Amino acid sequence: MSELVALHTQAVRGPLVTPYLTALGRALVAGRTSKAFPDRRPLEATLAALAPELHQGLYDEVYVDARSGLPNLASFTRVLADREVGIESLTRLESQGELDARRGEAEIFERMARKRRYFEALRGLELAPVDRHRVLLRRHEPEQSRASFKVELTKLLADGCYVRVVIDLWQRSSVWAQSLVRLDDGGEVAEGTEALQGTVYRFANFDAETLFVRLHEIDGVTVERVQRGQIGPVLWAIPGEGVLHRVAEPGSGALARAWSTCLPDLATGPPQFVVMFASDTAANDVREEASNDPLSPLLGDQLSSHERARYGILRARHPFKVYKDRKFVVTAAVRPVVEGLCAAAGTKNLIYPLA
Repeated sequence: MSELVALHTQAVRGPLVTPYLTALGRALVAGRTSKAFPDRRPLEATLAALAPELHQGLYDEVYVDARSGLPNLASFTRVLADREVGIESLTRLESQGELDARRGEAEIFERMARKRRYFEALRGLELAPVDRHRVLLRRHEPEQSRASFKVELTKLLADGCYVRVVIDLWQRSSVWAQSLVRLDDGGEVAEGTEALQGTVYRFANFDAETLFVRLHEIDGVTVERVQRGQIGPVLWAIPGEGVLHRVAEPGSGALARAWSTCLPDLATGPPQFVVMFASDTAANDVREEASNDPLSPLLGDQLSSHERARYGILRARHPFKVYKDRKFVVTAAVRPVVEGLCAAAGTKNLIYPLA
């Protein structure tokens, strides 16, 4: 079953858990994600760790963010915390299990044994981070008093989607102390400052175009490229005994309206999924500016005429172009919904089957 347990949070329980997690794992493979997206292997490992087959029934549910249709922060952190404490717990569980066995507490001993097997399995997994960033030095030009950096961020967003942001930027050495990145005394190792974390984290929900413009507002910083790859949102429905158990909150867009319209037809039959992989790049080397994303037009196309004029001045000051794309992984019954969405928007998108 599935039930609302908090705002935007649903608990997926019982027979729904395995088909839900299995379909998400297959969709990650089918989506053929590039390096622009979060690494799918740790995410697959997290999905596997949430499954009853690995934790052997120690947990009754998976918590899902109803806005994204993906496991929520509590689910991500649960397996990360279990792996963290698992190594220390193994010895304690073993000692406790021997004591319970001598006391004849067979049920308790079995639960301890299951925990041990679970912790041992977690120890060998690279799990998906909820918040990880690193800064790489690309080039240091001390004679020019500047350096080039690559900033990488993988994050579970506030709306429940999972994103990777990669930023290439130059920074003048005169502002290292108060800006985004610092170099060590040898000029060889870079580290992000609190200003970097605050800026990138604050705008991680925005598209690459917005992030590119906002970073250019920082004194001494020149941005070359912002690339963003997002997994989610996911729309899904798993029927059972003639009842539609669960559907992610679809929002108010064109796809959401089409999905809501077809829901009555999904009340019986196999599980149905629409898994989205959105990417966008803002850079000075993008050849042609366009949006091939039926759900996200270019920022300039969304502005009023007055705002568009002001934005044009900003774009002239910092020349760059934007390209957006979105691909889908869908089950057969809802493929016409996605095809109709793309046709109405005039986009040509990759739509992969989820068998």
